[in-house]
Amino acid sequence: MGELMGGHKKDKGKKSAHKKHKRTTDAGDACEVTKDRVRAHFLDGNTGPWAKNLAAQDAQTARSAQSENYADLAEDAAASASDRTAAVTPSRRGPDYSVPSSIDIVADPVLHALSTRRSISKVDPETPNDSDLLEIIRSISSVADHKSLRPWRFLIIRGHDRHRLGDALDEAAGVVRKPGETNTKPLRAELLLALVSSPVTHDKVPEWEQHATAAGAGHLLELALWQAGWGVMWRSGTLTNTEPVRRLHRLADHELLMGWFYIGAVSERYRQRLTTSTRPLPKPEQFLDTL
Repeated sequence: MGELMGGHKKDKGKKSAHKKHKRTTDAGDACEVTKDRVRAHFLDGNTGPWAKNLAAQDAQTARSAQSENYADLAEDAAASASDRTAAVTPSRRGPDYSVPSSIDIVADPVLHALSTRRSISKVDPETPNDSDLLEIIRSISSVADHKSLRPWRFLIIRGHDRHRLGDALDEAAGVVRKPGETNTKPLRAELLLALVSSPVTHDKVPEWEQHATAAGAGHLLELALWQAGWGVMWRSGTLTNTEPVRRLHRLADHELLMGWFYIGAVSERYRQRLTTSTRPLPKPEQFLDTL
C-alpha cells in the first residue's frame, strides 16, 4: 500500500514536472512566434507602440496556465524591439559647427555687400537712368526660377506718375484732399520701381512658387542697386492691391503688385554713418537647423 502510494506520488510528480516543462516549452514557442512577428514588423519599419500592443494582445489570448510566464517573455520581446528601434533611429542632432569656416565675408565682395546692405528710408534726388536700370535688371534675371517662367516685371514711376500713384492711393483709402494738396508718400524718392508678380499656368510650378520667384527678383534688385552705389527702400502696405492702385498699374486679374522700390542716391552723411556703424547682424543660428 505504501509502495503503491509512493509509486502514485512518483507518477504524480512526473506528470507535474511534465506539465511544468510543457508550459515552459509552450510559452517559449509562443515567445518565439512573438519575436518573429515583432522582428518582421520591425524590418517593415513599424516598431515601438506596435510591438508593445502585439505583446499585450498575445498575452491576453494565451492560456491562463501560461499567462504569467508568457507575459514576462512577451514583455522582454517588446523591450528588445524598443531597444532595436532606439538604436536604428538616433535622436535628432543640431548642426555641427566644430569645423572652422573657410568663408571670409569681409574679403568676398558679394558676401560683404550682402552683409552690409541697408534699407535707406530717405534718399537724395539723383537716380540711376533707364539704361542703368536695364543693366541692373539684366544682372538679376539669374534669380532662381523653376522652369524659367520669368513670372515678374517692373514698372518705372518717375515725375508726374508719382502724383498719379498718390491719387490712386487716396482713392483706395477714401481720402479727399483740399485743392492743391497731394499725397506726398510717393514723392519720397524721384524714382520708384513697382514689382509685379505675373504667374502663368504650369502643371509643375504652382502659383505660390512663382510669387516666391518674383520676391526673389525684388531682393536681388535691392542688392544689385546697393552694390552699384544706390540707396533703396522696398515699401508696400494694405492699399497695394486695392482696385484703384491695381488699375493704375494695369494689372491682370492673376497678377499681384508686390510693392515699390524707392531709389536714389545715398547721402554723404549716411555713408559716413555706415563706416562707423556697429549694428550687429542677427544671430544666424536661429535660421539654421537639421532634420
